[in-house]
Amino acid sequence: MLMFKAKVLWTNRFAQIGTVIFTFAVLTGCLPDRPKRINPEDFFQALEDQGVTVSPASPDKFNNFQNIVVGYAPLGIYQTDEDVWALYDLPAGQTEKTDLFTVSNLNLTIFSENEIPIKVSDALISLSPRISYEQLGIFAYPLGACLLIAVFITLERLFSLRRVVTFPRKVEKALLRGEFPNKKWKRGSAAERIVHVAVHEKASEDTIRAYARLEMSAMERGMFLLEVIVSGAPLIGLLGTVTGLVEVFSNMPAGGIVDKTLFSEGISLALLTTMVGLAIALPTLLFNSYLQRVLDKRAASLDWLTSRLIDAVDRKGIPPEVIR
Repeated sequence: MLMFKAKVLWTNRFAQIGTVIFTFAVLTGCLPDRPKRINPEDFFQALEDQGVTVSPASPDKFNNFQNIVVGYAPLGIYQTDEDVWALYDLPAGQTEKTDLFTVSNLNLTIFSENEIPIKVSDALISLSPRISYEQLGIFAYPLGACLLIAVFITLERLFSLRRVVTFPRKVEKALLRGEFPNKKWKRGSAAERIVHVAVHEKASEDTIRAYARLEMSAMERGMFLLEVIVSGAPLIGLLGTVTGLVEVFSNMPAGGIVDKTLFSEGISLALLTTMVGLAIALPTLLFNSYLQRVLDKRAASLDWLTSRLIDAVDRKGIPPEVIR
């Protein structure tokens, strides 16, 4: 009984520690708002998609591109069939007074002595930041909580429902051979604890069955949270979808030009929250179904054990060598 209580206290303490860590992460802003940026690789891929051939130019021949922005060096100096230009990775919103031609999109800026080719400027302007968790907005917190809880409960139940801590093979073999429990058995598993109650405490039939139900209930600990996440994560995603669409349409002018940034952010929020909610719910559903199957098998084994114990005690009584 003491080992059973210790196991319950350890599991509850582990759950409390996990909850405290996640709460601390949320309150201290562990999910930072990183500035939106475009990867240079995406820019060069966009140029390739448009059929623009880009090759590196020798920096020594274009020293005027090296010190355009104080404190920053160019990512590289490149040339196309029409022009030579320098590509800089600068903090979003930073501008420099210069006589050169420039095209910017968030953190990437092109500088050129001549007018920048249309295909190059269009390729840069058309890019958007890659999808990241920041685009989830405030919904990153509940979805993150769902993910952490699902992972924690799944791993904890997989560990706690192992055969060795529920219904060891030595117990099964003893019952199949019709042998009474050995006095050297310990209480490291649910089956052995039930045997201990039946044999050493001289429990009645009702007490044995009640204690077996208690062990089965302990094996189901936390499973309801997986069911909540399976249903709740898609609903959180749906709420994010509605919020994103409301944000887009509420800020859409009656007859004016739609802000591309606002529109893309709203649509990203609408679609990404649904995608993440489903991505959390589907694996959780699979693991929940698997764990429920394992629980059914363990419960059936413990039912069989309880019945065999009650029959053995009723027919033969408790052998003295087992009690000693």
